Amino acid sequence: MFSITKADGILWAIAFITGCIFSLLQWGWLGVLALGGILYGGRRWGGKVWLRLPASQSFAIATGVALLAVVYVWLRTPQPGVNDISHLVPRLEALNLPPTVLVEGRVETTPLPNRAGRLRFFLGVERYQNLSSVPAQSGVLQGRASGRLYVTLPAEEGAKLHPSQRIQISGRLYRPRAAGNEFFRAFNLRRQLQLQHTFAGLAGNKVTILDQGSPWGLWALRQRIVQVHAQGLGDRYGAVVSAMVLGSRAVAIPFEVRDSFRRVGLSHALAASGFHTAILLAVVLALTRPLPQQWRYGLGAGVLVFFACLSGFAPSAIRAVLMGLAGLVALVNGQKGQPLVILLAIATAMLIYNPLWIEDIGFQLSFLATLGLIVSAQPISDRLDWLPTPLRNLVAVPLAATLWVLPLSLAIFGILPVYGLLANIIANLPLVLLTVGGFISAMVGLLIPPGGSAIAWLLYSPTAFLLWLIQTIGQWPGATIALGSLGWLQVVVLYGLICLVWLSPRWRRRWFLLFTFGVTLVLVPFILRQNTLFQATVLATTQVPTLVIQQLGGTVVINGGDSQGLTAFLAQEGINRIDWAVASDRQYRQQQGWRDIHRIIPIRQFSDVPTAKSDPAYREMLTSLKVPHQSLPLRQPVQLGQVKITVLRADPAILTLEMGHSQWLFVSDPSRDAAQTDWLAVTPVEPPQVLWWWGQKLTPRLFEIVKPRSVILSRNRLDPAIASYLKQKQIPYFVVGEAGEVRWQADGSLKANAPQQNDGLI
Repeated sequence: MFSITKADGILWAIAFITGCIFSLLQWGWLGVLALGGILYGGRRWGGKVWLRLPASQSFAIATGVALLAVVYVWLRTPQPGVNDISHLVPRLEALNLPPTVLVEGRVETTPLPNRAGRLRFFLGVERYQNLSSVPAQSGVLQGRASGRLYVTLPAEEGAKLHPSQRIQISGRLYRPRAAGNEFFRAFNLRRQLQLQHTFAGLAGNKVTILDQGSPWGLWALRQRIVQVHAQGLGDRYGAVVSAMVLGSRAVAIPFEVRDSFRRVGLSHALAASGFHTAILLAVVLALTRPLPQQWRYGLGAGVLVFFACLSGFAPSAIRAVLMGLAGLVALVNGQKGQPLVILLAIATAMLIYNPLWIEDIGFQLSFLATLGLIVSAQPISDRLDWLPTPLRNLVAVPLAATLWVLPLSLAIFGILPVYGLLANIIANLPLVLLTVGGFISAMVGLLIPPGGSAIAWLLYSPTAFLLWLIQTIGQWPGATIALGSLGWLQVVVLYGLICLVWLSPRWRRRWFLLFTFGVTLVLVPFILRQNTLFQATVLATTQVPTLVIQQLGGTVVINGGDSQGLTAFLAQEGINRIDWAVASDRQYRQQQGWRDIHRIIPIRQFSDVPTAKSDPAYREMLTSLKVPHQSLPLRQPVQLGQVKITVLRADPAILTLEMGHSQWLFVSDPSRDAAQTDWLAVTPVEPPQVLWWWGQKLTPRLFEIVKPRSVILSRNRLDPAIASYLKQKQIPYFVVGEAGEVRWQADGSLKANAPQQNDGLI
């Protein structure tokens, strides 16, 4: 008779988590069946090693549990309701009406700035009305609606907004773009919003407050804490200290500060994580030592729960708080906890409550870091016995967490912080001081704001030292190395090697051999790719058209308006230097990203198209870059490696791009007239393989004149009449706002980054 043991429960919990992970793959259920079949067969007919595992029936049940987990994730994936506001987008397109709408609803989250300087928040929709410039059509579409909107607003418009307010806002309604890399969807805006029950966005421009809502709530506590720290330390330093208490998701941290923490491997310091809960719990238990045991543990539990509330219940904070509460329960009962079993139980319980957290980066990295601390910190510390004991633990803890997090981090971000371990060791003391001091000043500030600000003022020097330290380390040579996003097979093999060292004493003694194999597994594909690759990618940005050309002769980047998207793409591709940066115009609004890009990825040469229309802000940015600059001559080709750029017209720009044996024609038309088409009609231009177009007004006449073989359109959507014309003429076309990034290969083929599974639901 089959009896259930503790090992069976552990196996089934692992199976549930595995099923959730496999649900991220298009054919995940097939992977579950294959893995379950291998384990079942191995246990039933395998050798002595397999006999140590649970019974074969348990593996059969585990396979069923994993399959149920796959189905469970699919069932819990949010879908738009019948009356969801997102359905309005295709209706407006079908009626050929502008996507300008007036929406009423309640603010659900605290507005925080994005990299463009606009405020972003979620709005619960109640009513809508289409706003048309044609009077006869005004109000044709209006009524009640449901769902949420991802809203962005100019900073001055949203300065007085807070959760629970009822507002009326006008702007452009759109569907988020489906993009991201092929395995992980960390940068897929559509998918990330879908997981938060949001299927449409609103680029707002004007807001009217209809009802002030409630002045109380957790948002008000967070706001007071931020204000207390800002009054004592200033906005910049105060935001850093507030993040130690609230987490980066609830605080408007300057993006250059956030980026500098990431460059040195200290992103966890600005997130609500186990690092903060461990410090807070240790301090509370130490300060309450004279009190009875029940009071000590009760106060510790209260502080942990309050920390989770302040952080906005981020998955990483929930995990950390639950681990802390489990440790307190074990202390109360006088038992020695089993941290691995507790971690597994918490992960399973959290995914049962919300299986969509399996896609949350904070959830993934938090559990991997904790697992690394549990199973690897002590073995690493034992091997560092030649160091003094305090320093030994100071090195072992971040090293253990880093080893377990690194494969997944490389797969998502593609960046290796070279001095990450050193930064964690040196910054440990000021981080502890700021976490404790920030929490104390926050608690005092909730009751007596001037007192909290006075305590926060005492943290000025440690905060200044921490930021100086991070910026200094981040400027060291080779502070970060972009290795490119790892493939899923590389990630699986790397974690297999880590688990082999953890579980096998024999291989633990040969850790250096496995370490060498793991490094080779990462570096060899990276080196081969950098020395053989020749491709060009039009990024999925429509505000400023951006092209990245990768070749042995050097990386070429055309336009840098979207610094965040571009730097993320370069990191995922393993690009550590821009050899030639080209600006197709000289307007700061279109080219402002170069300054942030150069701060992260060095630029060797900068060129722009000669034109009289350059504003003072652009010239100031060009001076601050301190990069060799050369304007492209008119009608004279300039070459780097296999890439040749020729300026045919300067303002607005028309360029020819020769890549190997393929020729592109880039036509920018920022105005609403047909000046570019008229100019091309009287100028002899060889028909290109690819027409890359960016502008306002597009007519079939342009294609009749240029005669391209294929077309890439850097815009959000295409007029149905133009789409019909291109289909009739059998000209392949890609609209980057809908298809995502478009990639050209050396053989002349074009391929769009198609949406991932479940991404086409809206």
